[in-house]
Amino acid sequence: MIIKAKIKQHNEWLFWEELPEISSINTILSEKHIAINKSPINISTYQILSRGLFILCADMRVSAPVDIISEIEGEAVVSQFILSKSESAHGFTFSKHNIRYIPSLYEEHPIENNQDFLYFMVIMTPELYQNMISIHTPLHLEFKEKMKEKKVISIVEEDLFVTTEMKGIIDSIRTTTNKNELKQIFVNARVLELIMLQFEQFSFISDKLTDLLKIEDVQKLEEAQRILRNSFVNPPTHKQLSKLVLLNEFKLRNGFKQHFGTTIYNYITRIRMEEAKRLILNENKNMYEVSTIVGFKHQASFTHAFKKYYGLLPSEISR
Repeated sequence: MIIKAKIKQHNEWLFWEELPEISSINTILSEKHIAINKSPINISTYQILSRGLFILCADMRVSAPVDIISEIEGEAVVSQFILSKSESAHGFTFSKHNIRYIPSLYEEHPIENNQDFLYFMVIMTPELYQNMISIHTPLHLEFKEKMKEKKVISIVEEDLFVTTEMKGIIDSIRTTTNKNELKQIFVNARVLELIMLQFEQFSFISDKLTDLLKIEDVQKLEEAQRILRNSFVNPPTHKQLSKLVLLNEFKLRNGFKQHFGTTIYNYITRIRMEEAKRLILNENKNMYEVSTIVGFKHQASFTHAFKKYYGLLPSEISR
């Protein structure tokens, strides 16, 4: 598969790559940083290429209308994210994401003036996608069946909001300091996690097509998530949280699940477990200290929760 993109007005390539097949055992992960600063566009990109996988992280600023030409020669599965770089007090002013199957592509995409955004794209060969993604939901099974028709299809018809968790994964891929094989493992794991979050949101939306969230609800849910992230040790109750963000409890619970693809309880658990793992690996805290710091009253409760979440005892990951 060959993938390439360029700015039409400058005839300068952003990337031109041939994706190595996943059977190419000797292919190692490679990275590039490419920047183009020619009026009216300023682009800084970070690119990752490995077996069956290409990732593009691009910070773009456009001061006048331009066109970007994209080409894909061969079948591809593309996970795509666009986020406005300007943030309000309630979160991103604009964001969207989707997953598409593309049998081949030639597209001229116009970008309007005065745009400042983050563009993140994961391109996979169908073989890698089939091997990596094992999701047994009607929505995913339908997507895989439609891929056989060799026509452009999207998981959901309308692009959805990018959640804070998704952006966190994108940021972790952009900033990881892992090297060589560790980076390959890390990147594959984070891509898988990102796509799982997308499908959680897609699946919930597909069951709730008559109950789509309004943008003001999304802003309140993003605020609720920030509150939980900053107070996970002693989180507010649903009732307290609903008052803090001015959203009724029913819409808070169901909207949180719909927008973030997880329940409030599971989100708090995830934050606690990620912080616990960081404290163990990076700060060498003992189990009693860690359990207290992340909000557990009893070390035994923490150990049980950690084993349930990671499949390992806290002491096992510290070896």
